[in-house]
Amino acid sequence: MTFSNQDGVGSITTINEPVSSPISSLLIVQQGPKEKKRIIYNMTTKLCAMQGIFNAVPLFKPVKESMLKQSNYTFSCPLNKGTYVMNNMRINPRNPLLGLMYQAKGTFTVMGSLSEELPSAKLHLLSTYYLSGRITKKNCGSQ
Repeated sequence: MTFSNQDGVGSITTINEPVSSPISSLLIVQQGPKEKKRIIYNMTTKLCAMQGIFNAVPLFKPVKESMLKQSNYTFSCPLNKGTYVMNNMRINPRNPLLGLMYQAKGTFTVMGSLSEELPSAKLHLLSTYYLSGRITKKNCGSQ
């Protein structure tokens, strides 16, 4: 995952062989100054079911729509071999998810993974990601 000079997020994911039953995990944790960490969202689900989950949770629907418009990512199963690219993804500052995460001088962490569910029902970890940030307030016109 990379940050562009245009304040966006980008990533390149290469799938070397088809993944018949991809499992995606997502954990969002927030911590305000002098507060304990709190889990905002914690989910593990089959990748092919994620689109339905994103559509059912209004908080995530705009993020999913932005991601699909600004990338060639897919929620199909099996996850086919190929390179999936997301360039300069941005989230509208009025998105409710950002409003939920906003806490002055707070920090947030987004962690996730992609695994394959094996016939034995065990998970084989394929990739992980970790993003940590701090909420800052930038006034218009400030340097």
